[in-house]
Amino acid sequence: MKRWLRLFEWLIFIALVAFVIIGAQALGHNHIPTREVTVVVTPTASGSSAMSPASTETPTPTSVPPTATAPAPPPTWTPTPRPTKTPLPTMTPSPTATPPPIVLPIAATPMFTTSTVVTSPLEQPTPMPLIAQPKGTINILLLGNDRRPGESVARTDVMMIASIFPDVPSVSLISIPRDYYAWIPTWGLDKINTAYLRARTTGYPGGGPALVKATVEYNFGLPIHYYAMVDFNSYRSIVDAVGGVDVVVECGFHDTYPDDESPTGQTDIDLEPGVHHLDGKYALWYVRSRWNTSDFDRHRRQQQVIRAILESALNQNMFARIPELWGVYQESVETDMGLTDMLALAPLAVRLDMRDIKSRFIRGANLLTSMSVPLRGAVLAPHYEELYKFMQEAAQPPVTSRAAQRSYRVEVWNGSGNSGWGEVAAYRLRLEGYEVPAIHQTDGTRRTLITDYTTTSKGSPIARLMTLYKRQQQDVAAEPTEGSPVDFRVTLGWDYNPCDGTGTTGWRPTPTPMPTPESPPPEP
Repeated sequence: MKRWLRLFEWLIFIALVAFVIIGAQALGHNHIPTREVTVVVTPTASGSSAMSPASTETPTPTSVPPTATAPAPPPTWTPTPRPTKTPLPTMTPSPTATPPPIVLPIAATPMFTTSTVVTSPLEQPTPMPLIAQPKGTINILLLGNDRRPGESVARTDVMMIASIFPDVPSVSLISIPRDYYAWIPTWGLDKINTAYLRARTTGYPGGGPALVKATVEYNFGLPIHYYAMVDFNSYRSIVDAVGGVDVVVECGFHDTYPDDESPTGQTDIDLEPGVHHLDGKYALWYVRSRWNTSDFDRHRRQQQVIRAILESALNQNMFARIPELWGVYQESVETDMGLTDMLALAPLAVRLDMRDIKSRFIRGANLLTSMSVPLRGAVLAPHYEELYKFMQEAAQPPVTSRAAQRSYRVEVWNGSGNSGWGEVAAYRLRLEGYEVPAIHQTDGTRRTLITDYTTTSKGSPIARLMTLYKRQQQDVAAEPTEGSPVDFRVTLGWDYNPCDGTGTTGWRPTPTPMPTPESPPPEP
């Protein structure tokens, strides 16, 4: 029974992670260095292409001529040499597991080529150097496509890299924008969400899965060992199969969706900050929408629902539902990961804590520049040097992991005037690696305050807390207390905006009336 319980928990961890990331449908640099093998792609008259080996002497690549008036390319950089790939080690199951150990696959070496099918105002970038990761790291590419009934394939508008670190254990999730201007081997520069489709035109060996893996390695320096892809219907099925999810909404969320199940043909979804239970349909809308937010905020919500499902699955006794969920998995997920692979990884799930999951998002002006290119419209062109530094940190285990350092204890006193906002603040603190032993209601106060009970400033996270709540020094009270059961207290005031901690903008809470000498403060 233990074997199957662990199997089920890992299925939740990898299969459900794939299900919950469905996103919304779509509404220079130095030349590549020489390599020993070059693939030449020659488009045929029908629009397909033939692929044939070229000479072993790599031709000198030529610049792609600009079309129309092109904006200045991002700054160039000189990468370090790509290290030689080494095989992943044999995974040994725990003493309670019975399956034999397996050798996880070595990520196939992609074919990097100077040939292109499309032109671009920017030159072909060099491949990003491979990112050094801990020995035994497993990189899984999670894809969500907008395939409709009757379609065989569609754009992968959701792309997320899940790096699993078995020795900690921990996970790093990295969300990739759908409009990222990527080099797609054998195709050229294009939006990264089209990579899966381009394999049909270029005849890339291994088809869409192989080309999208190659594209990710080329642009982000991470070899991909497995992939898992789902669509809208798969998402709804798996969320409903686990009985829905509890989602902590940090930013007010409002949208209207076409709904065949509604008498009016549409349904409004209005979620104010707080804890909400969502079924498959509403959870799908929650991770797809960007009407009152943005594509980057959608990435946050996608990873948020991943955490909600994983936490729910690990906290429930799901043994009786293994056959049901296993059937859903087999019918709904396109993947190259088999049952044997999952069995080898199963022991990790029982040791995983929410603090051992790190979330990273490729966003911000320091990493991306919005620009317009002919025929492709708005794209996000990377700043390669900064992106490389970002990926070096993002692809590592979380430093706030239980195995890395102790967590500071922060109690929350909710004086915001909104009864559910204490739970919202606690959720964000836990995401940032803090322990929240207690949440209390208190009388309203004008400003959010931080009380520091620690007796030493060495390694203090007070600066992080001040940034999280956008506080100034006068909002911090030092009360060093030896043996205090908590390290900090955060008292939420009427100026508290739960959306601030998400790193996104665009939503502000309805102002709470300020007290006057003639009127008492509002009831909590």
